[in-house]
Amino acid sequence: MKYLKTFEAYGQSSDIHEDIAVSILPELQKLQAEKGYYTVEDFEAYMKERGADELMINSVMSYLVGMDFGFDQEPEEELPEGWQDEIKMEVRD
Repeated sequence: MKYLKTFEAYGQSSDIHEDIAVSILPELQKLQAEKGYYTVEDFEAYMKERGADELMINSVMSYLVGMDFGFDQEPEEELPEGWQDEIKMEVRD
């Protein structure tokens, strides 16, 4: 497997999802700083690449939010200057 430590390889703690959240938090913070934002969709893709199911994704996400990791909205594309001038409306009676 291409990942050194899979989710199943974590210790037998009381809550493996919390252990995973603690373990990946620094990497997610780094990705967020590099990219400028980190969305829920980014996180879901990250977890699915590593074999996580929906229950694990949601649980780990909950722990991350509890640890003050803020998921961002994907930034909207900026519209070019004067875009309003290009819109032509026609009012019909």
